[in-house]
Amino acid sequence: MTIAKCPVITATLTTSVYDVVHIMAKEGFRRIPIVDPRTGTLQGIVTSTDIVDYLGGGRKFEIIQRELDGSFFKAINEPVKSIMRPNPPAVEDVATIGSAIELMKQHGVGGLPVLDNANRVLAIVTEKDLLGIFERRARGIKVVALMTKKVSTGTGETTIIEAEREMVGKSFRRLPLVSEGRLVGIVTAMDIVRFFGSGEVFQHLRSGTILHVLQTPALQIGAKKLITISQDADVTEAARTMKERNVGALLVVDDEKLVGMLTERDFFKLASRA
Repeated sequence: MTIAKCPVITATLTTSVYDVVHIMAKEGFRRIPIVDPRTGTLQGIVTSTDIVDYLGGGRKFEIIQRELDGSFFKAINEPVKSIMRPNPPAVEDVATIGSAIELMKQHGVGGLPVLDNANRVLAIVTEKDLLGIFERRARGIKVVALMTKKVSTGTGETTIIEAEREMVGKSFRRLPLVSEGRLVGIVTAMDIVRFFGSGEVFQHLRSGTILHVLQTPALQIGAKKLITISQDADVTEAARTMKERNVGALLVVDDEKLVGMLTERDFFKLASRA
């Protein structure tokens, strides 16, 4: 609880997908706990990855195609219970930071609801909240020691649906975009959430199908002003940059070529250090 965020914004089983998308887009949250409206007890969680999966990226997209005739308007008005993850991993408010880190690593998640002894949601702790802890352990360590070296990329022509399928299929939230060997942008799961949460898209698709809008180039909704770092930089500099720029990852470049990516989750590799 010394680093968790509280109070936390929650939703209920009957909250629409659109309302959840709107909250995520407005507040910049990657995950929202789903609670019982009477008791406040945890029932599930929905993440930006679940939204990407549902709106074009994976198995949950089949719900729209099979049951909703491919209608985006119907899809975003469905209750969030149809796409949430039930019984998500969580920690009690008396848990230690170390146990929270181990649980995140065990389940491969970037955030945990924090509960009281009656299973009510009090707060949420995320990878970003842990950056300060890891920063103190990172002095003298180079970015190359922690970064992910095998990075999947798209191109300037990659569409939103292609980016979504790549993210969901390989379980990541960010896709750098490369053209002729040069970085031209990056699209994230939150970029896609913000795109679908925009009023303009909502109105455009009121009578259309989701497949039409999913052909939009990912570069059109992603970031073109890139935040990069050298592989020889100190990890403490990387952590400081991520906090100051409010980003969850840095593109690692060498002579303007992408050689890796450093994400908040890569800092978990420091967990075993004294």
